[in-house]
Amino acid sequence: MSAEGVQHALRVRREERDRISGDVLDLDAHTVFRLLGGSALHGETARRWADAERRAALLWTLLDAYREVLDRAERIAGSRRRLGAAELAELTGLLTGPAVRLAPEARPVERRSLLASPGERLTLDGAVAAMDAAFRDVTALVADVDAVWSAVLPGLDTAAAAAAAARGLLRGLGDGDPELDACEREIERLRGELRGDPLGSGRGQAGAVERTAATAGRLRERAERATALRRGYGAHREALGLLVGRVAEAEEEARRTRDLVLVKIASPALPALPCLAPLLRDRLTALDRPGTGPRTGGPDPAGGARGPDGGPEASEGRSEGLSEGSDRHSEDSAGGPGGEGGRRWLARAELLAGLERDAEQALRQAERAIAELRELLARRDELRGRLEAFRAKAVRLGRAEDPVLDRLHRQAYDLLRTAPCDLRRATVAVTGYRRAIEGGAP
Repeated sequence: MSAEGVQHALRVRREERDRISGDVLDLDAHTVFRLLGGSALHGETARRWADAERRAALLWTLLDAYREVLDRAERIAGSRRRLGAAELAELTGLLTGPAVRLAPEARPVERRSLLASPGERLTLDGAVAAMDAAFRDVTALVADVDAVWSAVLPGLDTAAAAAAAARGLLRGLGDGDPELDACEREIERLRGELRGDPLGSGRGQAGAVERTAATAGRLRERAERATALRRGYGAHREALGLLVGRVAEAEEEARRTRDLVLVKIASPALPALPCLAPLLRDRLTALDRPGTGPRTGGPDPAGGARGPDGGPEASEGRSEGLSEGSDRHSEDSAGGPGGEGGRRWLARAELLAGLERDAEQALRQAERAIAELRELLARRDELRGRLEAFRAKAVRLGRAEDPVLDRLHRQAYDLLRTAPCDLRRATVAVTGYRRAIEGGAP
């Protein structure tokens, strides 16, 4: 090589050395690489990490040997202002020949020998190629682990944050939650799997992490509701009492309307009448009563009183079922608001929410029954109005004195004015009167 060729080659190799050194240092400082190095790995990840560690060690060995050759070449090139033939020959050997010595112990075990060996020698280009292969092997592992962690750990962190928030709220309430305890244990288990073997058992945990995050979020919301309930319990309970009162009023109105229909309408098809207000009042009272269990001999949770055989009476007391757990509304509600046992607030929030849902459902059911009952009376009044309208039409047509029409009108009139009114017969009579006016057969 000429002196100019040597200087050009040294400049290229310096840039190459700096670039490779920067990439290797970046790999060594990579968060995933460092976490893997400090974790107790197992399974598939442990196997691949053992290979990656050997490849990383080889990478550093090659880089040190590469630097050593290049440093030697730079010392020779800088030792004289004018390089002689001997120096140029030595520099040519260093820059283009097999000058990079790889000690036998630095080679992979499958390429070693028990015989004495001076070690493998590589050119600078060969050393760069070997470093690139080792670098790619290690970064492939880092990329695979990073892909798993990036996909799953954010969800696990979200779950942990939600669980921690729930735990803080429960501490403020003096409460405990076995479900939250189990959720926190599951979070730690998943974190251990993802940290210890992300490429094996941890790779298939995405669904479990998603479910755990959903559970943690639900538990946090439950703790938030309990905290909010504790702050505004008086107002919330008062509003719920008013709602239960509206249920009682609606159910009473349904009974009054039912009694009126029985007087006014013959053989009516009555809707089932709810009788849930007493049970709802009991549940409301039980929110503040320590150690209260479900009442016996009272209204059935599904509505209605108990019959002689212990089952619900086959009367109007049946209703659409209340929410699950209505019949155990007070088992966990010991302790008055703000009193002993902060743990009651979590249960109380659930009980109060369930009671509110059931009261709203009972109110809708009572209002629906009232509307159906009033529809029977409205049907009778509608038939009366239609009969009078048909009578006016007969007068306009000059047929009011027609004996047949008069008989049909009186028949329909008497049916509609008789209590109880037979709606089916009255409907047939009004329809026959209309047909006769229009010239058809009655």
